[in-house]
Amino acid sequence: MYGLMNNEYYTNFLEISEKAIKKNEGPGLFKTSQGKPSQFLDMEETAGRFRTMLQRTIENLDEELARFEKNFSNKNNAVFWASDYQDVFASLKKIFKSQKVRSVRLPNVNASTIFRELGIKYFLREEKIELREDGDVQFFVADMMLADIGALLLLNQSNNSFSRLTNDKTNIFFTTIDRIMCNSNWAEVYQQLATYRSGGNQQEMVFFKSASNCNNYLFIIDNQRTQLLNNKELRQSLTCLQCGRCQDVCPVLQTIGEEPYNNVFTGPIAHITLPYLESMESYKHIIYACLLCGRCEEVCPISLPIRDMIVDSRHILFVNGEVEKKERHLLATQRKVLLSRSKMNASKFVKNVMMGKYFTSEFKKTRRLPAFNTDTFNKMYQKFKNSQ
Repeated sequence: MYGLMNNEYYTNFLEISEKAIKKNEGPGLFKTSQGKPSQFLDMEETAGRFRTMLQRTIENLDEELARFEKNFSNKNNAVFWASDYQDVFASLKKIFKSQKVRSVRLPNVNASTIFRELGIKYFLREEKIELREDGDVQFFVADMMLADIGALLLLNQSNNSFSRLTNDKTNIFFTTIDRIMCNSNWAEVYQQLATYRSGGNQQEMVFFKSASNCNNYLFIIDNQRTQLLNNKELRQSLTCLQCGRCQDVCPVLQTIGEEPYNNVFTGPIAHITLPYLESMESYKHIIYACLLCGRCEEVCPISLPIRDMIVDSRHILFVNGEVEKKERHLLATQRKVLLSRSKMNASKFVKNVMMGKYFTSEFKKTRRLPAFNTDTFNKMYQKFKNSQ
């Protein structure tokens, strides 16, 4: 059922799934919440249950998106389904033309992953649209869609002023298909877990459902994320909160920086998602950049099994024939060696000879080969057991 997101697809889907959508009136149209975060008795357990809720949402993503659209849409709210950034730009051009837009208020353009992913600044420049604090229309990023109440959850970032949401201006919201929760009761937990990028400070939380004096447009963007839905092992990567903790502890990112990724997405999760969000041919090498050290999992607020997903990604590449013949041979040889007790118990001299044959001379020119222990594998294993 998963396919590229477009208006025709979801029109048909809504008709089919109508009876599965429960009616939910939800709270008031517009409310804010600010102050000290609630204290949970066991934050680790709470985070685990929150992750389960997110996974349940992703597993039923088509139904939850349809439920959100039904609850959110009204005479003041319009939803646009966009398969990629070209769909977004085509619809924006129509809005700009119909409303004679000459300027846009665009807060946090450099801080927002969605704005950078879409290249909003470059599009506006091509259309000769000015960036102004009092622009004709206002752009916002919707941090989460709340399916059960049909509302947008917005967390206050540095320059956003949510009093502007009801100031008679046209509001245009942007989000992606994975930014959705099936249960709005978890909003405060999300608020706490997502505060890392703001220095740990509690952010103002806004539930926006509608505003009678404003036209509101919401763009729900796929941009290849449905490619991840087709894979059961990697699907849970879409539950990532994008808090940035893993990026700050990743030794690969700290060593090579962001430039080699050549993308807005970097760090541990990008090792899993980039080949699917972009192209497998261009980014399959990034799957092997991870050291599997596990630091990302230690700091992840919802304990995503990032290492397991990366290992699964490598296995998928191998099974699907995405690995070149020479590399497949080397991996098969490595597997035989690791599974052979006699080869693992070979002397240090024999291992050095085997390693010299295993890697090419070009490889050895720029890299230092590992130094082997004088003890055999059995001796090292026995020492390990005795130390326990």
